[in-house]
Amino acid sequence: MALKRNIFLSFLFFLFIFGLVFFRGPCFLTEGIFEINAFTFYSYAKANGFIDGIFYVHDGAFYFKFWTNFANSIGSLFSIEVAKLVTTYLTILIYFVIFAFIIYSKSLLFLKLKHKIFAVFVILLSPPMTPEIWMGSAHVREYFGIFAFILLFYNFENSTFTKKFTVNFFVILSFLSSVWAAALLPAYFARFFFKKSKETFVLFISALASFLVQFSIIFNIYFLEKVETERFQVEISKIFNFIYNVPVRSFFGSTIPKFLFLESNLYYLKFFEIIIYFISVVFLLFLIMYVYKKKDFELNLISFAFILTSIFAIIGSLNADFVGGRYSVISGVILIFFVLRIYIIENKLIIKYLSSFLLLLSLIIGFVEYKYLSPLPMVLNCEYYDVSKYDNIWKNY
Repeated sequence: MALKRNIFLSFLFFLFIFGLVFFRGPCFLTEGIFEINAFTFYSYAKANGFIDGIFYVHDGAFYFKFWTNFANSIGSLFSIEVAKLVTTYLTILIYFVIFAFIIYSKSLLFLKLKHKIFAVFVILLSPPMTPEIWMGSAHVREYFGIFAFILLFYNFENSTFTKKFTVNFFVILSFLSSVWAAALLPAYFARFFFKKSKETFVLFISALASFLVQFSIIFNIYFLEKVETERFQVEISKIFNFIYNVPVRSFFGSTIPKFLFLESNLYYLKFFEIIIYFISVVFLLFLIMYVYKKKDFELNLISFAFILTSIFAIIGSLNADFVGGRYSVISGVILIFFVLRIYIIENKLIIKYLSSFLLLLSLIIGFVEYKYLSPLPMVLNCEYYDVSKYDNIWKNY
């Protein structure tokens, strides 16, 4: 009886999640989309065949995106109208794989069912999950980056061989599908170094092996072939942009900050940016001392992962003064989970209440901006992705 009840509740939960996915943009599920970058993957596989499509390295990105290649290679077996649906549903599949893994696996990060349900909603609708990455097979890499972070905290205690194998398989899949996942390699090494076991060693080796594939591609293109790029440029304004897009937007979204600072003209005050930098430095020093005093391994590992993805975003973003949109997704989600960890381990009521307020606010604002007050409402319209606007050859498919 209890098993049937749990199955029924699980069914209702995932049905509700699917309903939220449908609610955000029904056209995605009924028509499918081809964002211009994804169409490039599809057209390459269509022209060169399924196998070549699997191993395609997209010009401009110059790193491997296995799942994007796989989805579009499968799509290339069909007409473009059918392929849009195929690639879209293969993208949605990864969303639900991540959700199911969170709910049904043991984690050092999500200790109770309520933590797991919260984590699912963070990945589905929190403010960092910009519409820019919604449903596009080319942007499933951000979800794999989040997945790699979650896999980092898998609890191997009393785990069966099948579960261990599955975790390592997902690590390899994530690293081969996302350069964001590859950026987390030092965090995988840190877990093995400080928590030595056969399981953490194999986990690190899985990450390392797939990282070397990504690194060899990136090194060959950027350093041996010396491809010119606008990446790897950092201006001081980029730090200010990061402060807004990660710490601020992760909990307050876009609507509230724009109302408070832009419409009130506070943003245009002479020393506004200096004040923000000062407040940020003070708050950062407070967090460093807090983490140091807590001596909580999981909190330290979350902090390390946040530093890795943040540095990678700041250095690797395409523009010298912008680190928002898809570049802030991983760091923003990790920051929310950082606050979740504080909420779990903290005994002081004032800090516990403050962290719970931030967590609740993040979900409320995320739900409000999920569709109706979205910072990029046009991206939730499937007509925005009409590939005929970009490339006349689409009619040949």
